[in-house]
Amino acid sequence: MRVDVLPALPESLLDESWRFYHDAFSGLAVRAAARHLLLRREFDELMADERILKYVARDGAGDDEAAAVPPARDRDRIIGLAAMTSDLEAVPLISPPFFAHRWPQEYADGRIFYCVFIGAQHGPRGKGVFVALQRRMWERVGAVRGRVVLDICQWNEAERDLPRAVEGILTGIAGGCVASRLDSQSFWGYEFPAAS
Repeated sequence: MRVDVLPALPESLLDESWRFYHDAFSGLAVRAAARHLLLRREFDELMADERILKYVARDGAGDDEAAAVPPARDRDRIIGLAAMTSDLEAVPLISPPFFAHRWPQEYADGRIFYCVFIGAQHGPRGKGVFVALQRRMWERVGAVRGRVVLDICQWNEAERDLPRAVEGILTGIAGGCVASRLDSQSFWGYEFPAAS
């Protein structure tokens, strides 16, 4: 496996990347009240936005880990995809003033990184991909002693314990990591039973 870091995704990878992204995240459409899946045009815009780095994990020859090389027909397929930026203005629907207020020096220095999404292939082909993506992302964060923020829906927190999983992975990569909830949002429904 290899993980390439790109400022913009080449047009030749857009369709495959979209299919991978859609397959990886479409399940959240019925599990989270807030939309966690970009529309295709939003995805294409994000992939072209050079303020946001794209991390593309691919199967194939040149594996740097002891995984078996896949059959030729499967080589160079996308098995992981992530996007991260330290330009918080590039991410719609987050509040840069929130982060500037909480960590003024890190914000001024551009050391707060927002992980827009991170996804890995399900099943055996995806073994180690989630960790490999985080390792590459940490290179940039660790180089400037930065902070990382990501948005995790309640389903991923409750069913997959994703915040603690990421904390464990980053602890292994960085030699230490402490996760803390920065904010949460809940969606409330109101019913109107017929008066008796």
